[in-house]
Amino acid sequence: MIHREISDKKFQVDSLDGLRGFAVLIVVLSHTSNSGMFFVPILDLGGIGKSGVFLFFLLSSFLLTLILLQKGKEILSYSVMSHYWQRRFFRIYPLYTLYLLLAVMSTWFFATALGRSGVGIPFDLNWHGFLSHLFLLEGKDVTWSIAVEFKFYFLLPFLVLTIVFIRSYGYGATVLYFFLLMSLSQIISPQSESLTNDPRLSPYLPIFIVGVFLAVLQDGINRNGLNKIARETLRYSGFLGVFGVIIMTPLVFSLLGKSVPYNYFHKQFILYAICWSLILLSAVNVRGVIQRFFALPLLMYYGALSFSLYLFHPIFIMFVKDAGVNGYFGAWFVLLASTAAAYISFKVLEGPVSKYKMGESSLYNRT
Repeated sequence: MIHREISDKKFQVDSLDGLRGFAVLIVVLSHTSNSGMFFVPILDLGGIGKSGVFLFFLLSSFLLTLILLQKGKEILSYSVMSHYWQRRFFRIYPLYTLYLLLAVMSTWFFATALGRSGVGIPFDLNWHGFLSHLFLLEGKDVTWSIAVEFKFYFLLPFLVLTIVFIRSYGYGATVLYFFLLMSLSQIISPQSESLTNDPRLSPYLPIFIVGVFLAVLQDGINRNGLNKIARETLRYSGFLGVFGVIIMTPLVFSLLGKSVPYNYFHKQFILYAICWSLILLSAVNVRGVIQRFFALPLLMYYGALSFSLYLFHPIFIMFVKDAGVNGYFGAWFVLLASTAAAYISFKVLEGPVSKYKMGESSLYNRT
């Protein structure tokens, strides 16, 4: 069993790794269903992929904020920012760059050798598009979420610094600050006006803001602990979050009422953020069914492979569709082949490169 190496053991939470694994499996299940491939007959999970991506956003903002809060007013110092940006760059860009190069070279090969223009693996891409993706200006297929998340990395240190100052005035001031941030986000870029696979950060800010707020709450919990009432509240609110996520599955919602399209809930950023946040807090703080589920070794395994699996699975979906493979067999082939490719990528590239550092500074937690 592989696992992510953590430089600071106090940030190692098995259930969070499992949540990350669960998120990427949601995306794979959704994309295979969207392509008519089902792991189990009639289990059509199309349309839930956005839920998994939103969980990724929430986890990133939660974990990174939790780390930065420990730095206090030194957040923008050279040493802290050097740590922060090395971790973020080496976690994402080496594999992402190779992924984009594969798209560029395969597009050229199909056009010149086979006479098929507009075709590439995982998508068609020219050099202009390569640079646009590299500088986070564009996001084809699953890469839109990478553009969104990396843009958030630029904003987060400044956001956490303001929180460090504001929370010194008490929880009331902190809650008011987050309420104002959420309101401002909806004034600037209402969730209802977002585009499909929008590579801009602004529409998804509510999800990241909720993740930051959760980190502030968790930091307080880590410092002061939980009483019995608070713990039981988190336990049952976690089940409420599970219920909400299940109801927002198009298949389930359609069974309970009128049939809805796959994209029916795709713009419900705030609602998804609330449901996943209830699950996250329960998984981290309460020993019980939810925590045990997300601490399953299989989910933690996929948590370690999540980035590679997220990038690679569309390639195998393309292969299965072009080969005309049976839907049920195709779904399992996509999962197993993507897992194998992700494992190789993790061992050969992600793992070794993520350990690289410049200078004598210690590593940050990998998120």
